[in-house]
Amino acid sequence: MIISKERTEGSGQAAEAQTTENKLLLTLQETAALLGISEDQVMNIMKAENSLLSNDGPFGGTKIPYIKVDDQFLFTKSGLLEWVQAATSGKRVYSGTKMLK
Repeated sequence: MIISKERTEGSGQAAEAQTTENKLLLTLQETAALLGISEDQVMNIMKAENSLLSNDGPFGGTKIPYIKVDDQFLFTKSGLLEWVQAATSGKRVYSGTKMLK
């Protein structure tokens, strides 16, 4: 199979949706695209939640679920959807690497 690097506008999103639909694990880039935010924002959310754990002890909410393999963060779509539900119902506010609420 040969895949051209040239894409028409919008075809990249359709191709990404097709490739991520059947995958068990999503990359950081795919996760950011699924959530509609940047990769940096995903990383900042992870840092904010982990900071709460290290500074304040147990974190009472649902953390963004991920595993780390070597230097790559991987996520499940089902875990992300559950996290979004918990984060929105808790009306969380993230600013940079801090969780304000």
